[in-house]
Amino acid sequence: MKSYKRIVLLSFSFLLILAPLNILGVDTDGDGLSDADETSLANTYLPTMQFVDGELFFPASIEYHLSNSILKQKVGDTIVTVDASPTIPEISVLTNVNDNYFLENSLSFEEISQDYDQWKDVNGYFVYAHVKPDMEGSESYIVIQYWLFYAFNNGPLNDHQGDWEVIEVILNSSEEPLYASYSQHESGEKTSWANVEKVDGTHPKVYIAKGSHANYFRSYQGNLGIESDIVGDNGQMINWNELQVVLLGEEGTGSQGWLKFAGRWGALGGGAEELRGRNGPLGPKYSQDGEKWQSPASWGLGLFAVDGNWFLMNWIVANFLLIFSILIIALVIWKVYGIVKLHRKGGLRLWAFLKTKASVGIVLGIIGIVLTAMALFLPWYSVTMNIQSGPFSTDGNVDVLVIDGIRGVQVNLLGDGLVQFFGMKIPFLIIILAIVLLSILDLIGMKSARQMGRKYITGGITILIPVIII
Repeated sequence: MKSYKRIVLLSFSFLLILAPLNILGVDTDGDGLSDADETSLANTYLPTMQFVDGELFFPASIEYHLSNSILKQKVGDTIVTVDASPTIPEISVLTNVNDNYFLENSLSFEEISQDYDQWKDVNGYFVYAHVKPDMEGSESYIVIQYWLFYAFNNGPLNDHQGDWEVIEVILNSSEEPLYASYSQHESGEKTSWANVEKVDGTHPKVYIAKGSHANYFRSYQGNLGIESDIVGDNGQMINWNELQVVLLGEEGTGSQGWLKFAGRWGALGGGAEELRGRNGPLGPKYSQDGEKWQSPASWGLGLFAVDGNWFLMNWIVANFLLIFSILIIALVIWKVYGIVKLHRKGGLRLWAFLKTKASVGIVLGIIGIVLTAMALFLPWYSVTMNIQSGPFSTDGNVDVLVIDGIRGVQVNLLGDGLVQFFGMKIPFLIIILAIVLLSILDLIGMKSARQMGRKYITGGITILIPVIII
């Protein structure tokens, strides 16, 4: 009897030892990584997010959006209300993208911003982590995705209800970080792990554009792109340890059934709204035909690669006016010094030139300077359209492209008026006025009529160079 009790006791003790090992080895989603490993990796590389001053929306939970949404379906040209109070089990069975279901927020933009502001103060900030082993070619990777949902996208070029963005950290098979990939609009950027700004050693710092929520590696990026994003480090920062992490499995079972929803997380309009970028986004599993979710290594590694040279170029563009101003001030000081030095030697010849045939050239030069200055405040080039019918119809003539000296290059996508195009925020006015000022100083400091001719030629070329470069 004692021997029997001893066997039972040993067996029970052995089971107690094995129990935690079994728990640690549980792989709920069957992707080859245990739940414990996925949780550990997700927590290790959680991002710290830097926003811009004036940002209205931060990462929220999908339950928040669902609580304010009406489930609708677009059937042909007709919008049908399916359920005014949709639930996760209900939307989890809607798995066909072509069925055109969508979760339309019942609130206006102003109401959403006010409602969300109150909600976040109580509920905080959410990130949905997806950890997946993946192959790209013959290489094995482990990809950690951080999916971020925003209640509204009010970017400079388009706006729409709902916004899904993703941040990836790509590890090798030994769980060593190799790359980081950040989504930006319909594409994104990748860089080596060494180029990533980090917080507390392993947490990538992400600079998030105002309104559009595009993700960047540096605070001075955003100027080189059609969106002309506003990025900076003067707003709220959400540290990695402030985030509420929801670990996503592969299949979206139970409370994660919303992953299977193949509809839009926001309002759905017609084809024109799609072209204007005003439709709500598809969810993580269906974004870009499912590539982001099913093949995260392929998606992340296929993005535009950036490095230190790219960051330097972005910094120069972001600080162009400062750099340009310093150079111009230095040139002005140098030229004024030369004029003063020449004057002390009695060598100023401008008034003498005015009494010779050279006066004609000087007068023409002055007229050219005046006309150039006047032209800076007028449109240089514009394209106007009048579309009388169709989804892009306009109310009379509308400027679709404007280039001038003050606002640079602007385009109108017939949705939100004129916006800066491809980061062309540089005011040509300042550049050309500076060149005109230098030309005047050259005119004053000329020593011979022959020199005056050369100055006119070089001055004209100098005016053209920045315009061509920009």
